[in-house]
Amino acid sequence: MRGAWLVAARELRADARHPDGFATAVTFVAALVLIESIVVGPQVARETTVAPALYWIALLFAAIVVTTRSFDRELADDAIDAVLALPGGRDALYAGKLIALAATIAAVGLVGGVLQIALLDLTLALPGHALVAVALGVIALPAVVIIDVALTLRLRGRAALVPVLAVPALLPQLVAATNALGLALSGDATGSLAWSGLLLAIALVYAVLGLTIAGTAIE
Repeated sequence: MRGAWLVAARELRADARHPDGFATAVTFVAALVLIESIVVGPQVARETTVAPALYWIALLFAAIVVTTRSFDRELADDAIDAVLALPGGRDALYAGKLIALAATIAAVGLVGGVLQIALLDLTLALPGHALVAVALGVIALPAVVIIDVALTLRLRGRAALVPVLAVPALLPQLVAATNALGLALSGDATGSLAWSGLLLAIALVYAVLGLTIAGTAIE
């Protein structure tokens, strides 16, 4: 865990020194939500079954952008080889990336959510439940995306392969997160919490799966 926290701290310091990655992810989320809203129409985009779906699709691709950029930094100066050479380096690298990227994606999701509320003039019936749904959804995202980026790390077609691998694996999470957030928007507390509970279970499964196979994937 000490190695994981060191990797996470290094990641967050790098993001603080070069905030263009965070700005790119936020701009990407805002632009994608806006484009999707224009395509389906403002009225449809405000529906509680549609707005959360637009949000999570945008956040998923922003997570892929942020994660890919994070590993690009590792390859640029061969830092990844130095970390992997340490005892427990593979597990520390995965866990550290997981912590740092979850924090970064949470910040992107928060800013992106505020922008979506402002752009579409949405009303949050249950803001607390919405925050729980977003938090659990964000926790479930990085584990799968990190593994997919690691699997395609040295391949030329990585930009196309990562979404192809990540989207099918994350479908249960996207469905649960969309329903949890949508019911929070509409004011159904019981339904939102039920879907949030499923989100928590999915996040735990993804985390355990990641810890089990991430070392081999990164290697």
